Amino acid sequence: MSTINSCSFSDDLVSYLIGEGSKEERDGIKRHLLTCSSCLKDMEELQEAWSMIPYKLDDVEVPSDLKEEVMHSIFQTENIQPKKRFNLVKLYGMAAAIFLLAFASVLWNNVILRNQLNEVTKQAQTPAQVIEVFTLKSSTPSNILTQGKAILYQQGEKKQLVFQLEGLADTKGTQAYHVWLIHEGERRSAGVFHVDEEGHGVLTYELKETEAPFEAIGISLEPDANGTQPRGQKVLGT
Repeated sequence: MSTINSCSFSDDLVSYLIGEGSKEERDGIKRHLLTCSSCLKDMEELQEAWSMIPYKLDDVEVPSDLKEEVMHSIFQTENIQPKKRFNLVKLYGMAAAIFLLAFASVLWNNVILRNQLNEVTKQAQTPAQVIEVFTLKSSTPSNILTQGKAILYQQGEKKQLVFQLEGLADTKGTQAYHVWLIHEGERRSAGVFHVDEEGHGVLTYELKETEAPFEAIGISLEPDANGTQPRGQKVLGT
């Protein structure tokens, strides 16, 4: 007759199967399975039980005679040989445990998704208002084709800066245009962008409540997109 696995790793096999645990923990269990035939057998049974669970669960009406059928199935196991009955009960128990874990995970994901959907719906129902429009001019006065604007929108408690730019030269190699918000002489990044074939560029930046205000905007052409302070030539500004 089979015996219940008393190995200390046996309780962690379900978590390992459904992908839980840190990398170190999962690597430890993987190494253990190479040397422990008892845990390896349990893992094979768990994988078999897992394969019995459908990936998509549909809502169904519970039959009125479900209890009677379940009890009938239980009593039928009395006629099965002891060893087979033990393995069958163990297998069903594992399947039930994995099913409950999977169902709880799906339920939790649905709660998060529902909250996110409610937030998106709430924002969509709140009209966006233009708070301020900043005119961006070329740093070279003779270059009147290079221009743009930054529009500050507010939708509910959310504020966004939308940059619309035109007349900019195409970038080369790792070059990127970098937007800077200026407050009391200090510059902080609002993001980077590239332009299309016609020299148009677009960038959206969300303002955080904890951020300092800004009085001016500058745009520079940087050698790459990794800088935290301007290093290249200024091309546009308020």
